[in-house]
Order: sequence, then structure tokens, then C-alpha cells
Amino acid sequence: MITLIADPRFIDVILALVAVEAVGLLGVRKLSGAGPAPLGFLCTLLAGAFLLLALRFALAGASAYAIAGCLALGLVAHLADLSLRWSPASVNDAQSTIGKQTAIAQARPKAAPSAPGR
Repeated sequence: MITLIADPRFIDVILALVAVEAVGLLGVRKLSGAGPAPLGFLCTLLAGAFLLLALRFALAGASAYAIAGCLALGLVAHLADLSLRWSPASVNDAQSTIGKQTAIAQARPKAAPSAPGR
């Protein structure tokens, strides 16, 4: 089992599956209009693919420059993915749930105290 995983061709199979996933998701998106935004998931897949490619190069005994290049490209894809996902926090998002409940309770009008029962 270890020899299978340590074989660079095994990584080629995984990379091919990643490519099939990308084509499939793009096809579903084109046909139905549903699914993840293409740019976002392509950045995610590219980041993973570059990591797999770096692993493949390392297993095949490629130069350190090839491995470092793949890792650098993976970082660029990862940062692109993060920038697409990043949104500024609004005031409501920054407030904790306890703070929201306290604010709601303070905004409600207070009921008049009732007279003690006889």
C-alpha cells in the first residue's frame, strides 16, 4: 500500500480526478445555473492541485525549484481564494449573541410594576 501512495503516478490519478471535478462542476453550473461560483471553487481546486503537484515532484525526485514553484503558485491560488471569501465584518456581525440579547432586552419598554396581590 505504501508503494502505491509513494508512486508519482498515483498523484497523477488524483490530479486527473481533480480536473474531472472541475469540468463536472463547470458543466453543472452551465446547464443548471446552480452550484458554486466558478472563480471561487477554481481557486480552491488550483491551490490543492499545486500542492499535489509539489508532492508529485518531490516523490519523483524533481529539483527543489520545481517544488518551490508549485508551492508558491499554490500560495497565490490560496490567497486568491481567501480574497474572494473575505468580507468586511459589519457591526451586527461583530456583536456577540449575548450583546445582541442584552441590546434587545434594553430596547423593550418596561412593564409597569403590578400591585401586590391581596
